[in-house]
Amino acid sequence: MAKLSIEQAPAPSTPRLFLLTASAWASVAGVLLLCDGAPVLASRWGGATLAMVHAFTLGFLGNAMFGSLLQFLPVAAGVRIRGGRFAALSLYGLLNLGAFALVVAFRWPQAWPAWWGGVPLLAAFVLLASLVLPGMLHAAGQRFLRCGLGGAIVAGVVTALLGLCLTLDLSGAVTMPVLPLTDAHAAWGMLGWVVALMASVARLVGPMFQGLTAPRERAQGLWHAGVYVVLVAGVIAAFRGVASPWLRISVGGVGLVFAATGLLLQMRAQRLRKAPLTGFWAAGLIALAASASLLLAGDAHAVLVGVLAIGIGLPLLVVGMQLEIVAFLGWIGLHRHCGKGVRLPGVQLLMPERDKYTVLLLHLAAAVALLIAVLLPVSAAARVAGGALLLAHGTMLAALSGVGWRSRRFVWQLQERK
Repeated sequence: MAKLSIEQAPAPSTPRLFLLTASAWASVAGVLLLCDGAPVLASRWGGATLAMVHAFTLGFLGNAMFGSLLQFLPVAAGVRIRGGRFAALSLYGLLNLGAFALVVAFRWPQAWPAWWGGVPLLAAFVLLASLVLPGMLHAAGQRFLRCGLGGAIVAGVVTALLGLCLTLDLSGAVTMPVLPLTDAHAAWGMLGWVVALMASVARLVGPMFQGLTAPRERAQGLWHAGVYVVLVAGVIAAFRGVASPWLRISVGGVGLVFAATGLLLQMRAQRLRKAPLTGFWAAGLIALAASASLLLAGDAHAVLVGVLAIGIGLPLLVVGMQLEIVAFLGWIGLHRHCGKGVRLPGVQLLMPERDKYTVLLLHLAAAVALLIAVLLPVSAAARVAGGALLLAHGTMLAALSGVGWRSRRFVWQLQERK
């Protein structure tokens, strides 16, 4: 197990800001579905659909990934991040400004052109790369981990660049092969950026939090290589205007390997920890496996594939880790505030198990509601699903905020005793 360098962690308020904002964005996605109803789940091309998708992928997943990296890289990978708090806040501003502008442009096209969101989003990913990649190159140890994370960050930049190209085409500034480029953009974002990043992080946090055995480096290295071979070939074909089923089949196959491997590691673990995190990951991996299987079967179920992956699978993986990270950030904050010689409350007291299980149950209920809304395309079902999403992620936001409240209460009680 890798040694954690807690003293290298940034100020807890910085990654916490990203992680809490992520849940706020997921709640916004629930509001969009609650208000717009069945049309959101009718087609992958509708404006309301694109708005909700990007509220999830950029607002929720983007903030969660950025915030987690700012915490994870110095503590677990020994990577020095440039720029300090000012650079991190600039990163936060660019990401959320771009996400807001893009979601509004998709939902209300008359407001402003979509490229107004694409430009700050590309700037955010380029800034992230400039802040962390130099440190990755010069850090010692954890080479395999750093390579996996570095590849994912580069994939994030490519995703943002492809997204900007698509928004420029939408505004009429350039002419692009939209259909194949959209598929390439989605593949780079979901597989190259999010899934590859989570696969790299899971290699460390799986054994640490769930008691799993890490996959062999050679096998995981081949998987990462396969991911980027598929993605590079896909984007080359897309710019040539070629739309063929091999990209869909390849992405589905690589995604299925990730999900199946994660489930297999859980089943084979000799001392699997029956913690809420294990439940989040089991449910999330099952949803991702189902999404990948449908992708392999054909492109007739595009909305269901997206719901299973973007609305259910990846959020379950991320939410489970959010609960652990924010509790850990609370403990680090207390440790730095109180200093040595003070007995601090454990991480499990800052984020009680009952809160984690409550969030898990609400997310599973929201997952069921989403599936019903896709299979029963009426506005009532879609609005129930939107309300369930809002409740699940709103409760998640309250649980994360509770860590700060318990930390402040401990400090107040400590001061009163003095």
